[in-house]
Amino acid sequence: MGKPILFYDGDCGFCSAAVQFILDHEANECFLFTPLQGELAARELPTKLVKDLNTFVVKHDHVLYTKAQAVFFVARYLNKPYCYMHFGRYVPIALSNRIYDIVAKNRDSLSKVSKMCKIPSEQERKRFIH
Repeated sequence: MGKPILFYDGDCGFCSAAVQFILDHEANECFLFTPLQGELAARELPTKLVKDLNTFVVKHDHVLYTKAQAVFFVARYLNKPYCYMHFGRYVPIALSNRIYDIVAKNRDSLSKVSKMCKIPSEQERKRFIH
């Protein structure tokens, strides 16, 4: 059983901030990260998911989690209190995905990312797949 891979929009400040949030709050170093625009995504994901840059995708043990399901999957591996977000998986998927879609549609305006990005540590850089 390998580490889950989180595919994200590598050109999106909001998405990059979300990846940084995971790096800062995960209980253990359990995720690998790679952009949806990369070669690995092109090889591992259906074309529909690679082209939908509004969707986080987590691949783990040959299972794909998208949108809200991906968020709830990731939440299980975060420190308290963030790990409790995984209970959102009990919300009807149509409703949780609708909320996800609203956030994704407005991610540029929701982003408070400055033009300066945190430079990942050597240990963090090892977890990014190119």
